Amino acid sequence: MSESDKLLYKTMKLLLNEKLSEAEAQSLKDEGFVLKNPTRKAAVMIALYKKAAAGDLSAIKELRSIVSEQREEKNTGRAVMIIDDIGN
Repeated sequence: MSESDKLLYKTMKLLLNEKLSEAEAQSLKDEGFVLKNPTRKAAVMIALYKKAAAGDLSAIKELRSIVSEQREEKNTGRAVMIIDDIGN
């Protein structure tokens, strides 16, 4: 990994781990997403989930990729279930 890639990775990690503002967290709560630790990463995952639930194939593939990566890292043996609970 080059130095610029490492810097980009560290910067992105810092940005995604930032806590959401109260207004942003409230907006997610109003949509039915109750989060213990509302971070930008959680907001991105929710946005990706919404796109996947709406039928966006690239979002579905990305979610599957993320879920399989996490499963390989943790290897807990538990299944992940995505529930389509977003109304039109």
